Amino acid sequence: MLPLHCHRRLRIDAPSALTLARGVAADLAAAQALGEDAAARLALVVSELGSNLLNHTPDGGSLLLRPLTAWDGGRAGVECLALDHGPGIADLGRAIAGPARPPGSAPAGGLGYGLGAVRRLADRFDIHTLPGVGTAVLARVLARVPEEEDGAPAPFGGATMLAMAGSDWCGDGWLMRRDGLVLAVDGLGHGEAAAAAARRAEAETKAAPPDADPGAVLTALHHALRDTRGAVATVLRLEGERIGYAGVGNIAATLIRQGAGTALSGRWGVVGYNATPPPTVWIPWQAGDHVVLHSDGCSRLASLFLDRRLLHTHPALAAAVLMRDGCPRVDDQMVMVLRHPATL
Repeated sequence: MLPLHCHRRLRIDAPSALTLARGVAADLAAAQALGEDAAARLALVVSELGSNLLNHTPDGGSLLLRPLTAWDGGRAGVECLALDHGPGIADLGRAIAGPARPPGSAPAGGLGYGLGAVRRLADRFDIHTLPGVGTAVLARVLARVPEEEDGAPAPFGGATMLAMAGSDWCGDGWLMRRDGLVLAVDGLGHGEAAAAAARRAEAETKAAPPDADPGAVLTALHHALRDTRGAVATVLRLEGERIGYAGVGNIAATLIRQGAGTALSGRWGVVGYNATPPPTVWIPWQAGDHVVLHSDGCSRLASLFLDRRLLHTHPALAAAVLMRDGCPRVDDQMVMVLRHPATL
């Protein structure tokens, strides 16, 4: 079965698909015990974003839904991502403000609430659009409105993960602890055995001590995964002025600074089988820096990050845009974007 932190992808290309999406959202709201108010807000968000996909893009688009869990800081909620390859929005300010209509007149399409209403209904909202490329919207609905911004889930990063089309298992994995410890993992192959290796790696990383060094965590993963199929993995620790990393295998990790990317290279091998986990490498970590990580279901995402002008986009939305534009649907897929907390 799919882990909770894996997105459910729903193709919205007909009214019946939007009806299905509303049902999935209602089920997630109930499972998260969001309460009546939050569940109603989520229903409106999904309806409006889905209607926009149907009415304003030639071929529709996709809604990605998942519950927010302990992986996101322990806040109950539901994340909704709307992705399309439509014409983009030429005047974003006007689109959020909504069209001017005579009092009492009916909207031309959609529900008439508009992106501005989605922004008001959601506890977290961001939008990215490029003419000729498409539009992506992030809306998170939480069980309660946060009292202060530093209570937001995973403020330094975001991730998008999808299982291979038609599969009930996802062999990719990720974890972002609030103390700055980060895991990106890909179980070998596909299916249940790959998923078992990824879930084991996530659990081991979650249980690591607060001051755990990335190289030490990777060594612990190597021992913990010996009775599994094995995996490739990268572990990072984000601190105030430095970032440490250690990796084995082909998880791609790139530090992006001042418009250029630097690969954070690891060793070849398989965690749990023939790997020799490397020691931690420490490098400077400063305002404006980002790290893009992804599994082998994706390609050239570091350059795409710059091409799509994602430096000031919420990391969760940036990860979704990268998956939309840089990940063919032939494998389990995971994209993670991390940013220095001082980045505006």
